[in-house]
Amino acid sequence: MNRLLEASSDPLVVFLAFVLSTSIAHYFWVFKRPLSLKKWRLVDYMWLSLAAISIYGFVEEARFFQSQMAQETSRMTSERTQSALENWFEVYNEYACGEGAGHGGDVQFCRWTKVKISALDLINENEDFPVDIPANFLLGLDEVAAGISAQEREDVAEYLSAYRLEREHYLEASKNVRRSEISALIVALAPLLFALAIGIKFAKVTGEYRLTKR
Repeated sequence: MNRLLEASSDPLVVFLAFVLSTSIAHYFWVFKRPLSLKKWRLVDYMWLSLAAISIYGFVEEARFFQSQMAQETSRMTSERTQSALENWFEVYNEYACGEGAGHGGDVQFCRWTKVKISALDLINENEDFPVDIPANFLLGLDEVAAGISAQEREDVAEYLSAYRLEREHYLEASKNVRRSEISALIVALAPLLFALAIGIKFAKVTGEYRLTKR
């Protein structure tokens, strides 16, 4: 498959395939054993079929490229939203546990943020990207975070929701990037098949022109 892809992506190889198919089709169908006008009509099915297969390969390659772009965009957004979530915990852990912090609720909040930071570290160490941060990860926040506003609590909830949404987008984009063996083969053959189709079409034009001159 790799060698086939190398050949199909080499303009010189594709051009040689065009020249070779044009030459062979001319030799056999135009000069050595000229086809009748009726048989040239049947040749249309041949080159049109090859062209249709190659067009599918080009479309599949465009879809693959689009999926790659969507995957990369989702990855960057997922990393950004995950960083925003982790930064929130770092900042509020410093707020609750740093020097000058109060007592009571702040102590509980401090312990809660430490537990959550440790949990995030554990998830990051044991899972591949994108890590699965549970939807109930913020459980207990309302009970311990008496010292922060409702807006600040909404902010961290939005960070978590945004990350989980972008994670789903990334996973979906990753599925679209995968190719079946048949699709990969068609993509690899597309430029060569298109060159072959055009070569046959050139021979058909020549053959029909010679028949109309008689």
